[in-house]
Amino acid sequence: MTRSSSSFRVRLALGAALWISIGFFVSWLVLTNLLRGHVLQEFSSELDHHAIELAELAEIDPAGGLSIRAPLSDFRFNIARSGYYWQVSQTQGATLVSTSMGSGRLPLHLDPAGAAAIHEGRMIGPSGEVMLLERRFSIGQPTGPTARVVVAMDMSLVDDQLQSLESTLAIAMACLGSGLIVAAFAQIGFALRPLARIDQSLLSIGRGEARRMPLDVPREVLPLVEKVNAVLDKNEDMIQRARLQAGNLAHALKSSLAHLQIEAEKLTRQDQGGAIIQAQCDIMRRQIDYQLARARATASRNGGTHATPIGPVIENVVAAMRRLHLDRPLTIEADRTSFDASVACGSEDLEEVLGNLIDNAAKWAASRVLVSVTVNAAGRLLILVEDDGPGMPPDAHERVFRPGERLDESAAGSGLGLAIARDVVDLYGGRLGIGPSRLGGAGVVVELDRPA
Repeated sequence: MTRSSSSFRVRLALGAALWISIGFFVSWLVLTNLLRGHVLQEFSSELDHHAIELAELAEIDPAGGLSIRAPLSDFRFNIARSGYYWQVSQTQGATLVSTSMGSGRLPLHLDPAGAAAIHEGRMIGPSGEVMLLERRFSIGQPTGPTARVVVAMDMSLVDDQLQSLESTLAIAMACLGSGLIVAAFAQIGFALRPLARIDQSLLSIGRGEARRMPLDVPREVLPLVEKVNAVLDKNEDMIQRARLQAGNLAHALKSSLAHLQIEAEKLTRQDQGGAIIQAQCDIMRRQIDYQLARARATASRNGGTHATPIGPVIENVVAAMRRLHLDRPLTIEADRTSFDASVACGSEDLEEVLGNLIDNAAKWAASRVLVSVTVNAAGRLLILVEDDGPGMPPDAHERVFRPGERLDESAAGSGLGLAIARDVVDLYGGRLGIGPSRLGGAGVVVELDRPA
C-alpha cells in the first residue's frame, strides 16, 4: 500500500470528490431530462398557438376558395426553409402552405369524420425531422366547411436550443461541483488539523521540548492522547527504575571489586600471585563501566531528550578538563563559532562523549587541545577535538574503538573512553571517526543530527 493511499486526508478527499461528482452527474441527467421535457412542451404549445391562429385567419373568399386573410404573426413562416412550416387543407378542397415550405407538403393524419380533433407527432418534413401538430376546425362558423391545419417545426431548432441550455447547465453545475469539492478539501483539512497538532506534539516530545501531549484536543482523539501520555509515563517510570537498578548494581559490584582488589594487593605484596586477581578485577571494572555507560545512553536515547544546546556543554567539559590537567603546561580551548547551535543528543550523553574525547586528546597532546563546531553540507553538526600530539597511525583509527584497547599500555586509562564515546554516538544515529588534526596531531570528528 502506498503512502498516499493510506492517508486519511487523501481518502476523505477522494471520497468527497467521487460522491460530489456522482451526485452532480446524476443531478445533471435528471435536470436535463426535465429540461428537455419542459422545452418540448413549450415548443408544442407554440405550435398549438400557431395552429389556432391559422384556424382563426382561415376563411372562404367570395369565389368559394380557401384563403388566409392576414399573414401569421411569426415572420419565420415567410422565409424559405426556415424550419417553421404550416399547411391548411380544406376537406375535399384546396390546400394552402406557408412560403417557407416551398413545393413540399406535410402529411395529414386526422380522419375528417373522426372524433379526434388534434394530433401530435414527429416525421420527415421538407428539411429533415420535424415536430408536427395537426388540428381539425370549421372555417368561419361552427357549421362551416371543415379543414385541417398542420404546423411543423424542424427538430434541429429544438435540439440546438436544448444543447445550448444543457451546455450552460453543465458549466454551471461543474463550477458549483468544483466549488463544493474545494470546500470539502478545506473542511477536511480543517477537521484533520488536530491530528497535525498531535504529530507536532510527538515531534516535540522526541526532540525533548515537551514531556507530555496537550489535552486540549477534540473529544474524538482525546482517548488516544490520554493513552499515549499513559505510555510515556510508564516508559519514563521504567527508565527511572532501570537507572536506579543499574546504579545499585554498579555500587554493589564496585564495592565487591574494591574489596577484591585490596585483597589482591595484599597477596601481591606477599608474592602469592595476587597480580592475576588484580588484573581480572581491572577487566571486570572496565566492563562494568562500559556496560553502564551504554545502558545510560540507551535510556536517554529512548527517553526522547534530543535537543541540547551545544555551547554550554562544551564549556562545562572544557572547564572540567582544565582542572583535571592542571599539573601539565596544557592549553585546552574552545572555538565559540556555532556555539549557539543545538544537537539531537541528551546533555549527559554529550558530556560523556566530549569528556572522553577531550581527556584522551589531553593525554596525548604536547601543549594544546582545540574543540570547535561546524555544520556540514548535509546540515549535520560536526564537533572536532584536535590535539598537537604525535598523532595516530591510520591502521589504528578503528582499532582504538575496541573496548579495552590501548595503544600505549604505559599511559593512564582503561581503554574504554573511545569505545564508550563511539557507542553513545552510534545510539543517536551519528558517526565518530579519527583523522589528521590541523594542529599536527590526531583529530576526532563527532557527527550528529541537529534537532528537526
